[in-house]
Amino acid sequence: MNIPAECLPDQLARGMAALYVVVGDEPLAAQEAGDAIRAAARAAGHSERTVFTVQGRYNWQAIFASGDNFSLFGERRLTEIRIPSGKPGVDGAKALETYAARLPADTLTLVSLPALDWKTMQSRWFAALASHGVVVEAKAVDRAALPGWIERRLAKQGLRAERAALEFLADRVEGNLLAAQQEIDKLALLLPPGAVTLADVEHAVVDVSRLEADALQDALYAGDGARFAQVVADLRDSGEAVPAILWQVSSAVQLLLRLKLGIAQGEGLPGLMRTLWGRDKQRAPQIERAVKRLGLAQIEAALSDLALIDRQAKGLERVGDPWDTLLRVGMTLAAGPGNRTR
Repeated sequence: MNIPAECLPDQLARGMAALYVVVGDEPLAAQEAGDAIRAAARAAGHSERTVFTVQGRYNWQAIFASGDNFSLFGERRLTEIRIPSGKPGVDGAKALETYAARLPADTLTLVSLPALDWKTMQSRWFAALASHGVVVEAKAVDRAALPGWIERRLAKQGLRAERAALEFLADRVEGNLLAAQQEIDKLALLLPPGAVTLADVEHAVVDVSRLEADALQDALYAGDGARFAQVVADLRDSGEAVPAILWQVSSAVQLLLRLKLGIAQGEGLPGLMRTLWGRDKQRAPQIERAVKRLGLAQIEAALSDLALIDRQAKGLERVGDPWDTLLRVGMTLAAGPGNRTR
């Protein structure tokens, strides 16, 4: 069975398959599909997770051995097989056919592949995977369908945008779903639930003090507390509203958290870095250094403070000032590994 990535939640709700194959080069769609499958697996008791990344000459017997070995505690397992090149080779093709034909018991298998050409999609190994599992297509959304995609995402945030606003957003992101999601997240931070007009969107997505807001992210990744503090002071003195720049810092911290959690779950940093897109891809060296420098506890503390900033800016938290809390985020991420500045 082949389904688009957007239909995966409905399929999972009806009952999990034993095998999922996520195929495609759309970063956000592939990431969210994998995350949804892992979350469903955890909820169903698949607490033991093993990840195999196929690169170069590979010992495929390791995957079979993993499936044949019973858990000491009788736990259900999640087995991930990642093939970044999309080319398993002759031995790999035979191994995948055999594996699909006798999927291990009490195991959910997730195979991750890039976009494949027509010939590969007709191969025996891919056909075997497709016939025994669910193929999730992580494809880009074309321009005609993008306004509807954005509309559905906004609706999840309690926002109803008029058609002109949706077209404006679709033109702005040019088919980059990661950029589109960032704009949606920003609108959810800046606007109250309800109807959204074109004027609302134009005002919200205009880059507010872009150079300085970008400088916040650069200072955050570099761990430059002094620079972060200076930019925060400049933005505050110029009369900027906290929500207008909060999304910039939030997106950076959430990216660091995603990368750090990926590493904790056994994923390799080089592979994770290849999922970066747009402006984040340009900052890849800075981001990689930040991931190596920071501890998970520091990043989680910063994320907690960002949630506090949102409540303070909306008047839901009467104690503290959002600008002071924003400064604390920068100081937390400038501290040495394992430390938290308060």
